[in-house]
Amino acid sequence: RALDLAGDRGPLALASSTPAPLIERSLEHFGLRERFAAVHSADAEPFGKPHPGVFLSAAASLGVNPLECLVFEDSAAGVLAAKAGRMSVVAVPAGEDRGEPVFALADLVLASLEDLSAQWLDERFARPRD
Repeated sequence: RALDLAGDRGPLALASSTPAPLIERSLEHFGLRERFAAVHSADAEPFGKPHPGVFLSAAASLGVNPLECLVFEDSAAGVLAAKAGRMSVVAVPAGEDRGEPVFALADLVLASLEDLSAQWLDERFARPRD
């Protein structure tokens, strides 16, 4: 559902610290590869998260200004990386991590991606369509 909501509002990229071969195998296994216009692994970057490189590379490959990007993250390092890249962040921390102070930096913190609302996305990222 979150992929549908976000994908209806702009192109999607996947940017992860996971090694590229594992990302590709996982996307193919779950039939999701075609949902993403670009896929980036931090293993192709000189620095991993919390450096924003993987997110900035993903934004550049989409031709999107980082200020107009929304990152979905489950890790503290990922939230820091997205914010360092001047991107908006929806954090979905694992239960044991929810109390981490860094998640307060996120624009929105959810218990589950199922809680993402179209209204929240539209209020922050609505753009006229061509």
